[in-house]
Amino acid sequence: MADLNQQRSTAGSDVEITGSISFKGELIFDGKLKDGAIKGKTLSVGAGARVEGNIDAESLVISGNVTGNVTVAQKCDLKSTAQLFGNLSTTRLVMEDGATLMGQAQIRPAGQAAPPPPKK
Repeated sequence: MADLNQQRSTAGSDVEITGSISFKGELIFDGKLKDGAIKGKTLSVGAGARVEGNIDAESLVISGNVTGNVTVAQKCDLKSTAQLFGNLSTTRLVMEDGATLMGQAQIRPAGQAAPPPPKK
């Protein structure tokens, strides 16, 4: 159920960002992000969006292109047009037919801590 008091922001297809984005409510991102990260609560990456950076969100819907590692506390939804090139860590994954995931996926039960990163 959506939080009616949650702030909703949109970054349209004409938005190009070099660097990071942080938000507290809901963000619909249809632009381009390079050399950064996106961190926040509820994120939707639109079909025309291109993200080159890591994502950390409570819930995430990807319809566009993401190159980077993704950490989702609750549910990650990869739509049929999604292309994710990177590792994914989440508690729930919904992946539509046609979606691309090139990387490792760790799906762990809610409440279970994420494993530590591998030692180099």
